[in-house]
Amino acid sequence: MEPAIAYYEEVLDRIAPYFFSPQLVRLVGFQQLIISSIYQVKREDARSSKGVDYVRECVSRISLPRDLLDVMRSWLAFDLNLTCPAFANPLVATYIRKSYCLIGTKYFDCHNCPRTPCRENLLWNQSFVGLDVDAPEALDKAYHQYLDFFEARDWSAAFKLSSLKGFHVRVGLPRDAGSTPFDRNIFQYAVIRELRKAGLPVDDNSLDPVPILRAPFALHYKHLTPSLPFDEHSFSEAVETLGQLSRMREMERIREAVRTTKSWKHEWKTEQVSPSAFKDALERWRSEAVRAIFREGHTGTRKETRASMILRRGREMTDEEALQAKSVLIGEGRSEALANRIVSGARAREPKRAKPKVEEVTLEDQSDVPEVVLNIPPPLLFLLIDNATIREMRELTGGEPIPVKSLSSNTNEGMVTLFRSPRFFKRYGQRWNTKTAYIGGLHSAYLYCAAADQVLSVKETSPWERDAKVVDEMERELDQRGLGAIVVHLLGLDYCKDNNLPTEGAMLVFKRLTKAALGTNRNIVLTSDHSGEPTVPFFALLTSQKS
Repeated sequence: MEPAIAYYEEVLDRIAPYFFSPQLVRLVGFQQLIISSIYQVKREDARSSKGVDYVRECVSRISLPRDLLDVMRSWLAFDLNLTCPAFANPLVATYIRKSYCLIGTKYFDCHNCPRTPCRENLLWNQSFVGLDVDAPEALDKAYHQYLDFFEARDWSAAFKLSSLKGFHVRVGLPRDAGSTPFDRNIFQYAVIRELRKAGLPVDDNSLDPVPILRAPFALHYKHLTPSLPFDEHSFSEAVETLGQLSRMREMERIREAVRTTKSWKHEWKTEQVSPSAFKDALERWRSEAVRAIFREGHTGTRKETRASMILRRGREMTDEEALQAKSVLIGEGRSEALANRIVSGARAREPKRAKPKVEEVTLEDQSDVPEVVLNIPPPLLFLLIDNATIREMRELTGGEPIPVKSLSSNTNEGMVTLFRSPRFFKRYGQRWNTKTAYIGGLHSAYLYCAAADQVLSVKETSPWERDAKVVDEMERELDQRGLGAIVVHLLGLDYCKDNNLPTEGAMLVFKRLTKAALGTNRNIVLTSDHSGEPTVPFFALLTSQKS
């Protein structure tokens, strides 16, 4: 990291003007180095892996150009990125996301939004349309096709190399043609559709309200080469320069990249153009853009049927009820074959129960547990202690857990009930617009919890070593603020009971773990996949609330 930070310290004056005007006007994004559970170095987009709180914290800490470097160093971040929209207050802009703006619905309409500070936050004259173009086999050809494309339309465009396999394009917006993120999104959509219509390569980020690209002169995360702006006269020079840098050793490459960036004569800037330049494109694509942004093509609802109440019974449906449902479906105009398929599909699924609310639900059996937990807001820590009883849970928490009817007699049944059947990870992520993680055994990870955004699986012959590694991974994940829900599965207690061993050692470990968990700001849930008794314990402690 330090050689990369040293590069940014040397060239900060070339990069800072793209973020500051004179105050910070753009959101900041990074790639982040992480170490996986099998000790492989990987990269992740910190904006998505850490979530909106990370973005807000970064923006709130950046008031001077130098602060960019401090944030990068503290987060082990690199590959500096900027947003295509510019904002009077970037901190307000961090709220532009699906759960806040209701993006994908008719309510994502900035002009009718009551949140005035957000609606009036965009700086139109400093915003642009940003394009990411991959053309590894024909970089020169793609660039000249783009030049001809923009010249034919009188659009203003600037280019910079992403690497030797692609480039980024900055397209100037028409003057005074909008004022909100939604307006800018319309032009992003129209430009990309025009490019696709012309057969030119381009990544489709047309529905991203806040698209992000590598900053000019920032280092590529993999090649450690700077993103060099170029024009028609310097294209070959830029390509040759990156090629020479790529052939150097990494330390030499970074030192030479400093010299290259300091002496480079080109910038990545465009002028805004007359609205008439976009007249034809808007006439072709505006209506489609609005429909796409509102996701109108995906909002159709299924036709209601009077058989719904029967179909919701799922596997609990009797043969007599199945015949009744088929009769109703056929009477409503569906073919016999379709009615048979609908009923057969329903009988293959778990019964559908109404989603209980956390504050008023009465837990009756184990199938209620995931429905309750789905309504507990992030940050959530879901601890699953295999084969724990009411007595043992009372010892762990110091409180009185709720006994719920057990539907599982072994781990496999419990994991199906708690995670696979209710599609817990997918639904929690969608419900709270957040990332989820599972930490546990390889078998459970593969069969029941693979839908989590991050899956950290541990395979050890000794259950003690396995649980120790699970705890290590959990401690690391607790520091990742972008993870809205972390599910941890511990086996030591189950192993002791199965092998007639004393449980005191396992309980001591779990007590320490529970105490540490209760010391965080996370909402805590403790339960078991089975207990060997008619009931399983459920314990929850809510330490935070979200509206």
